Parts: sequence; C-alpha cells; structure tokens
Amino acid sequence: MAKLSEGDPVVVAKRDQSAADVKSGLYYSHYGGLTGTILKIYGEEASVLVDKDTLPSDMEKRHSENEKAMRQRWLDGLSEEARNKLSASEKAFGLNYAVLVSLTDLTKGKKRDDAPMKRASEADLSEAEAKFLAERAAKN
Repeated sequence: MAKLSEGDPVVVAKRDQSAADVKSGLYYSHYGGLTGTILKIYGEEASVLVDKDTLPSDMEKRHSENEKAMRQRWLDGLSEEARNKLSASEKAFGLNYAVLVSLTDLTKGKKRDDAPMKRASEADLSEAEAKFLAERAAKN
C-alpha cells in the first residue's frame, strides 16, 4: 500500500461491505468508487473530502437539497440588515461532503485541477481576512 498523507487525492475501493464494516461504520458499499482528497488522518482511518461530481445521482441530489435547505435556514435566521450586507458569494456557500474510511480502503488517485488544496496556515487566513475586511469597509 502506498503511503498516504493529508492532501493526497484518493479513490475509495469498490468491494462488498463486511460485518466488521457494519460494526466500525468505516465502509459502506455506496462509498466504492468515490474520489476525493484526504483532509485528516487519524491513525488507521482518514477523513476524505469527496469530489461532489463522483457522488451517485441520488446522493448528489440529496446533498444538493440539504445544502439549499441549510443555506435558506441560515439566511432566514439573519436580520434584514445583515442579509443585505452579504455579498453574493457569501450567500451562496456550499457544503462539503466528507466520509471517514479505513486507510486500507484507499488508493492514490489522480490529482485534479479543481481538487482542494491543503488547508491554509493561520497567517494566510489572517491576511485573507484583513484583505476581505478592508474591501468590505471600502464598499460601505
């Protein structure tokens, strides 16, 4: 098995679910064939950010419906003034689809152009936040 690390593109193996899988909750048959990127490794398990375009159509539809409902619930909880201050991109946030699987069920995948990058450092986030706040202040 190739050594996997955070940020690596991976493919979840296609296989039948075993009794041990049911007990551990680390593999379901609908995981087979999904591609994504490793977010975090926890010993012999990894959380994988799934590429939404590899979800089966029924799962993608359900995910999309949940995303829309959560976005609307969040917007409904904001005041009119707060909603009006949001940019279009802030109003159109998306939900990630991540799964927890055993490392033994993962193989290295091909790097995708649109695959998420490794998480930004605290300094990068602070810089981006300062830039965003400056732009927002300039608009008001």
